Amino acid sequence: MDVRQIKEYFDSHRRASLVFESIDSTNTYLKAHPQNFGTLALALSQTAGHGQFDRVFESPDSGLYMSLCVKYIPSFPMTLASANAVFDSLYELCGIECRVKWVNDIIFDSRKLCGILAESVFCGDSSFTVIGFGMNLKKGRLSDDISKIAISLEEIVKPELHDGILPALALKIAENLEKELSRSKEAVIERYKRICISEIPENAVFI
Repeated sequence: MDVRQIKEYFDSHRRASLVFESIDSTNTYLKAHPQNFGTLALALSQTAGHGQFDRVFESPDSGLYMSLCVKYIPSFPMTLASANAVFDSLYELCGIECRVKWVNDIIFDSRKLCGILAESVFCGDSSFTVIGFGMNLKKGRLSDDISKIAISLEEIVKPELHDGILPALALKIAENLEKELSRSKEAVIERYKRICISEIPENAVFI
C-alpha cells in the first residue's frame, strides 16, 4: 500500500494520522510538532530511527514505523502498557504469541521483532508522551549483523502477510494502547509480568 492508500485507511476508521513516505523519525516529528492526543504518525521508512539511549534503529522500507501522541500520565508505566498493546495486537491479527524482553523488546523465538520507545515532552498542563514502535515486517532488508538477532513478521506468519497488514496493525496497536491507558497502573504491570521472559530487576521503577 502507498501513502495515499494508508491515509485513506486511517481516515475510514476515523483515526487522525500523518503518513510519510520517508522521515527522519516519527518520534522526533511528533515531539517537535505536537498533535491532538490519539494522532498516529507513520512512515514507510526512517532515515534517523532511534531507540533507547539514542541507539540506531534500522528503518528500511520493510517495516512498521509509527508513533502515537498520548496524554502524559504521571507515574504511569507507558512502556509496559505499549508492550501489552503490541502483544495483544499481534495475537488478535496474526494469531501469534510473542514475549517481552525487559524492558521494551518484543521477541519471538529469541529474536527481536519490535522495539518500543516512550518519550515525554514536559510543558505544563500541555505535557504529552510520544510512543514509538518499530517492527520488522519483511525479511531481507536489514543488515547482516541485525538479521542475526532480529526476526520479521513475514518469517512467522504463514502462509504470508496480506497487503493491508501495515495500516491494520498500526491501527490495532493504537486502539489496544488506548485500552491499556484506561487500566490501573497495577493492572498494566500485572499483564506485563505475564508476558515478560526476563527477570525483572528488584529495584525496577514502573513509570
